[in-house]
Amino acid sequence: MRRLHLEDISKQLGYSKTLISMVLNGKGNQYGISKKTQAKVLEAITRLNYSPNKFARSLRTGRSFFIALIVSDISNSFYAKIAKSIEDELSKRGYQLMICNMDENPEKEKELIDLLTNQQGVDGLIVASAQMDNDFYNHPRFADLPILFIDRVIPNHKANYVVVDNYGGSLEIVNYLINEGYRKLACFAITPIKLSTIEDRLSGFIRACSKAEIEKKDAVICEVSFDNTYQDIERSLREFIVTDKVPEVIYALNNQVTLCILKALKKSEFAALSDIKLASFDDLDVFNIIDKKVLAVSQPLEEIGKSSSLLILDIIAGKQLGNSNIVLSPQLINR
Repeated sequence: MRRLHLEDISKQLGYSKTLISMVLNGKGNQYGISKKTQAKVLEAITRLNYSPNKFARSLRTGRSFFIALIVSDISNSFYAKIAKSIEDELSKRGYQLMICNMDENPEKEKELIDLLTNQQGVDGLIVASAQMDNDFYNHPRFADLPILFIDRVIPNHKANYVVVDNYGGSLEIVNYLINEGYRKLACFAITPIKLSTIEDRLSGFIRACSKAEIEKKDAVICEVSFDNTYQDIERSLREFIVTDKVPEVIYALNNQVTLCILKALKKSEFAALSDIKLASFDDLDVFNIIDKKVLAVSQPLEEIGKSSSLLILDIIAGKQLGNSNIVLSPQLINR
C-alpha cells in the first residue's frame, strides 16, 4: 500500500499543505486557524491513519518530536491514566511519548534526566518529580530545556506546573466527614511526607481537624513507606486493636494506600475494624463494585493529561517561558 502523503490529506480536505502542517505542528492557534478547522484536520489525520515522515521532519525542524514523561510508578492507575491522556493528545500533533519510571527515587530521576537530555534528544520533559528541593532543577543547564512539572511542585522553584488543588480537596473531604459526625480520624500518609501532594493533603486534614477542635489524640497520623506500604498499614491496624484506640474513619492520602487498607481489612485478624468508614484522596474504578463504600476525592486525570500536553507544546514553541501554573479542582465522590 502506498504511503499516505500530506498532499493526499490536502486534496481530501481542500486545505493547503501549509495549513495542515501548521495544525500538525501545534501552531494552529498561533496562525489564527479556527478551532473548527483544526479539529477537522486532526480528525482526518486520525481517520486516514496519516503518519508524517519523522526523520525528514526532524532534519527540517531540528526537533526529535519525542517528549519524555517521568513518573514515580507507572503501575499506579493514577499515572497510567494521565500517561494515556498525554499520549493521545501528543499523537494528534505528531509527537511520540516516552514513559520512564523512577520508583520514587530522586537519584534515579536524576539519572533518567541526564540520559534523556544528553543522549536521547527529547524535545521536552513532563516530570512528576521526587526531588525534595530545587537544587537539581535550578542548574543552569535546565535554563533552555522545555520542562513541565505535573502532580507535584518543587519548593521555591519557578517553573511551569499542572497540579490539582490537593489542600482544598483534602480540606473538603475531611470537613464532610466531620460534618457527618465523625470525630475520631486516622490519616494514613505515604512517605516521603515532604512531597508537595502528600504535604498539602496532610495540611488539609490537620486544618479541618483543628478548625473543628478535634483533639490530637483523635486525629491520628500514620506514616507508611513507599517500599513497605502494606506491611506498615498492617502494623498500624494491629496497634489500633491492641491499644483499643480504633478510629471511626481511616483517611488514605493516595489510591495505593487505600487499596492496601482494603486488602488488609479483609483479613480475619482485622474483623473488629470492618465497620470503619474509609475515605480516599484519589478515586478508583474498583470503588464502584466493592461492597465497602469509599468516600473519595476524584482528580481530573484526563484534564491533567490534556492540559499538560498543550502546555508542554507551548513551552517548546516558546510561547510559555515560565511560571505558567494550572491548578485544577478535584471532585468529592460520595457513594
